[in-house]
Amino acid sequence: MPRLWVFVLEAQPLPEAPEFQEFGGAYVLCYQMPGLAEDPVHHASDFLREAGWRVTGVREEPAQRERNDAPEPEHFDQALIDDEAYIFHQWRVEDADDQTRH
Repeated sequence: MPRLWVFVLEAQPLPEAPEFQEFGGAYVLCYQMPGLAEDPVHHASDFLREAGWRVTGVREEPAQRERNDAPEPEHFDQALIDDEAYIFHQWRVEDADDQTRH
């Protein structure tokens, strides 16, 4: 059974990102093939920065998991095809309360 790195990062949109006005932040569920990068968090941070987001924290540390132990298994399957997948669970600026605000 294949295993992937699975972890969750917290991120904020960069001021130049189209999401900046609407979203206060996001939890990003990350899936990566082992061997894709030496440091899965650093690799994900680079990917997110290219997408217009800045990582502000690690919510769940990387752990290698099988499909049946991973959240949202359909994205696990996509990462098996694409080597990685990043799923944004965003919150709106007006809903941020105690969560990240920019």
